Amino acid sequence: MRVGLAGLVVTAACASHDQPPATAPPDAPHWTTYTIEPGDHDASLDDADYRDRLAGIVTDVGRDYEMILDPSAIYVLANPAQPDDQLDWNKLPGLSDCNTLDLAEAGAMFGWRWRPDLEVLEVTAYANNHGVHQTPTGDAALFTLTAADLAARRPIHYRLWLDGPLYRFEADGIAASLPRGCADQPPDAGKWAAGFYFGGTSTAPVRITAAISEHRFEP
Repeated sequence: MRVGLAGLVVTAACASHDQPPATAPPDAPHWTTYTIEPGDHDASLDDADYRDRLAGIVTDVGRDYEMILDPSAIYVLANPAQPDDQLDWNKLPGLSDCNTLDLAEAGAMFGWRWRPDLEVLEVTAYANNHGVHQTPTGDAALFTLTAADLAARRPIHYRLWLDGPLYRFEADGIAASLPRGCADQPPDAGKWAAGFYFGGTSTAPVRITAAISEHRFEP
């Protein structure tokens, strides 16, 4: 994989859904697996006692984790709830903001989606500001992963945090920022730590898994 001016650029390859689900590397004891079942939005975890994962109401100002997306993230919505749902951004773990627990109203996260027309998985920085969706590059991705990259199961390091009037994002050296809708609110105010999520309005059409290793955020 190589870094280009528009983000990570990778070569195309074929994928198969006959791949095992995302699993933790055998030498990494603090990994766990998210699973989104067909027909669901929210993921479950295979280890509810995973001690480093943020969950529920927290005062942390950011999140720092590695995540493995696997070939189960290749999907096609045959019966979308709305016609353009294939282009909806799904969500990686993020944080709500602005005195709400609803990330759809205010919060920061990374978005991801499979593009069957381009045969790539796109990832972008994503935020909601008073319910208005924001990304730093319009509808373009920060970087992309091919089916071959998903099959390789390489961990990607993600960081996001609240920084005064901005949300800051980093993913393997690619950086972006988006405006906060409540710059006067302390970044350590209570917020909701969300998990791995599918949608948009449509639910997952297939079983989707992803492995995560989360670390306490340090500015």
